[in-house]
Amino acid sequence: MKKAVIIGLLLILFVNIGGKASSSVIIPEDAIRFRIIANSNQKKDQETKLAVKEALSEVINPILLHGKTKGQVKTMLEENQSLMETLVSKKLEEEGDMQSFQVEYGMHYFPEKEYQGVTYQEGDYESLVVKLGKGEGDNFWCVLFPPLCLLEGEKTESEKVEYTSLIEEIIESILK
Repeated sequence: MKKAVIIGLLLILFVNIGGKASSSVIIPEDAIRFRIIANSNQKKDQETKLAVKEALSEVINPILLHGKTKGQVKTMLEENQSLMETLVSKKLEEEGDMQSFQVEYGMHYFPEKEYQGVTYQEGDYESLVVKLGKGEGDNFWCVLFPPLCLLEGEKTESEKVEYTSLIEEIIESILK
């Protein structure tokens, strides 16, 4: 009987507090975001965006490995901006795509995004933004600090983010 009462109360709490289909994530104020905006949504422009992401991983991955604070990551990104510009230029040339581009570090607007059932708030964020051509296509984005993305490759099914509920865990432990 005691278990039934506890489970009932937890279920009521779960429905009233945590039973929403998606949750909202507020990115920390000390976050540094990253975004590569494709020229357009044409297949070639989207492929170019991903090729640029891979090229920039040569610079960004070591920064994520060695930067322990926001200040360190920011400094390393700023110090390597010209190298990143060179890598983007070289990659565009390799792709036979001589479009213009910009690599900027600073405050940039990010629209609200929903990813795997989680909503990321819109707003102005300190960020590294690479704009390819007109910058009118879909974009790649992630959070560099604290590091919430990996630049090594495309996601696979096994790399999906899984969000758990403390209430569900409590119910499961009681039922065992």
